[in-house]
Amino acid sequence: MLLIWLVALLLSPVYAVTARSDTAQREAPICGTIKEPFVFWLWSRMAPRAKPARATRHAHVEAVSFTTGDGKKLSGYRVRAHDARDEPVETKGYVLMALGNAMIADQMISELSGYARSGYDAYIYDYRGYGLSEGKRRINAIIEDYREIVTDLNSKYERKMLYGVSLGGMVMMNTIGSGVEFDAAVIDSAPSRLSSYGCPDRIDPVNQLTEANAPKLLVITGKRDQVLGPKDTRELREKAGAMGAKTYDGEDFAHPYMDRAYDVHKQRARLVQEHLLPPESSR
Repeated sequence: MLLIWLVALLLSPVYAVTARSDTAQREAPICGTIKEPFVFWLWSRMAPRAKPARATRHAHVEAVSFTTGDGKKLSGYRVRAHDARDEPVETKGYVLMALGNAMIADQMISELSGYARSGYDAYIYDYRGYGLSEGKRRINAIIEDYREIVTDLNSKYERKMLYGVSLGGMVMMNTIGSGVEFDAAVIDSAPSRLSSYGCPDRIDPVNQLTEANAPKLLVITGKRDQVLGPKDTRELREKAGAMGAKTYDGEDFAHPYMDRAYDVHKQRARLVQEHLLPPESSR
């Protein structure tokens, strides 16, 4: 018994150092040691505070969590699949949304209720360092987190659908570019490149496109987008279209969830849903 205790005592510091090392490596800034932490600090200040009751007051919404490979707990929500009578049903698949930098999970989960009513479980997570999620806000870490989340969800569901807006579009393109399986994805108002801001070109969304993944994509941009204009988004849309993706440059579209008219917002939501859901599920 003493021997077992001594072995455990000797090994535990090794495990602790390894965990810290993994976190340090994943959370290392790749877009400038000062710039990246500072920009994420600014972005996170624009996001509202976490209010779990804002999410769980909706029917079929429940809190979920995911533990990353470096041991950080990410908090999020799931809307469970149900039918038009509000009865739970066996799920047909999942949709995972990656948020913009000023969004928070409890604020946005209700936007995915239409997928749940069509028989799909819908998920949103706060990025690490946002809301109730642990960890530091770093691009490399967030991309790796979503690769792990998608891989985990893929092991549990038949149909796999991905939806990324703004910063989340960059995250989702890198997740797709890593080779994860998916059936359909929408990338809404994502920057074509981050390398022009000092990031490595290996994470540029436009460099994640392949002949295999592009035909599964819908890439949306907006002519009235004052956050990411045509010079920021055009290259991704045009290259994706040339490789077989569906594209839409909305005449009246602003940045996601910033459309001035509700009917424009509904048009955008309809485009997204029609691409992600099979025809029989969209009826």
